[in-house]
Amino acid sequence: MKKTRILLVVALTIIFGLVGVSGCSRDETLDAPDETQTEDVTDDSADEATSEESLNDGEEDDYVDIQALPEDITDETVDEDNGDVREFTIGILSGAQIPAFELGVPGFEERLTELMEAEGFTVTFNYQNAAGDPAMSTTIANTFATQQVDLIFSLGTSASQQALPVATHADIPLVFGIITDPVGAGLISDISSGSSSALPMETQVGLLEELIESPLDADNRVAFLYTTDEDNSVASLGRLQAVSPEDTIVPFGIPANGLEHLTQHFINIAADPTIRAIYIPQDNQITGQIQMVQNLNRSQDPERRLPVVVADLPIVEGGALASLSVDFAANGAAAADIAFNILVHNIWPDTFYSPTAASLALYINQTEAEAIGFTIPSSLVERADRTH
Repeated sequence: MKKTRILLVVALTIIFGLVGVSGCSRDETLDAPDETQTEDVTDDSADEATSEESLNDGEEDDYVDIQALPEDITDETVDEDNGDVREFTIGILSGAQIPAFELGVPGFEERLTELMEAEGFTVTFNYQNAAGDPAMSTTIANTFATQQVDLIFSLGTSASQQALPVATHADIPLVFGIITDPVGAGLISDISSGSSSALPMETQVGLLEELIESPLDADNRVAFLYTTDEDNSVASLGRLQAVSPEDTIVPFGIPANGLEHLTQHFINIAADPTIRAIYIPQDNQITGQIQMVQNLNRSQDPERRLPVVVADLPIVEGGALASLSVDFAANGAAAADIAFNILVHNIWPDTFYSPTAASLALYINQTEAEAIGFTIPSSLVERADRTH
């Protein structure tokens, strides 16, 4: 019995031991995390981490540290002191292909480049020529407005008149150059100014009197050749007559596209012995055909081949005899001074620039003088700035 009890106890012990082991294994299995769930959680965490990194990457891509930019980029476009843009774009509208304008353009560009570089700025130029067509001037001005240039530089009265309303509408400063009468042409406004090429007319009277070695009077008069449709020429006629003795400046006008009238004018001039010289203002049509003028003058009787004085220095070499006039490159440079102050300092001049007597240059053409049998007074020869 005792042995049986002992065996029973042993058996029960074994049974309970087995039950305990099985219970522990089950509990451990329940308590242990599922490997599949662990992997899913890990993947979600990785996705969240990846998303956060992508977000951070996007933020870093949108942020640009200007200090990290190459030095040449920041220096070209930003003023370190006040953040002003350093590069300016200028639209240049030349009204026609004539020597005066072709000298004025480089004078303007060189001077403005010099001024800008001295301040650490840069400037680029967009040159366009209207070839004497007012409609083309308007088209070019509109193109400049579309391009949002910083300033328009216009050469010539007609081109400037076409550009002004466009510049006004687009709120772009307009600086003009080589214009005889800016006021009469309606070019002075809150948004426009520039440099006039209007000559001090007393200097022209002095040149004519010195050339013919006589004061202007009833027996010593001057033929004034001009285009009646050119505002500059009409204004010059009035200004020259205003400072000359009465009836000593005799007008001989031709219409636009009317060069054929010059032949009869030269016949009439040659027939009037009181006319001692011929004067041509800054007239694009006539100076553009200076060789025609030269040939008509040379075709007259030897004693009636007259000295031709022009208001454009470059025309002397082409066939005129003398000119006391503005240096058109210097006139362009004067316009550049105005443009610089407007663009950089926002300062507009009180009035437009006008040349003074001291700023004029004297050109003479000894070859032409010999061809027409005329002797240039020694006083003019000695002080000429250039002799052809």
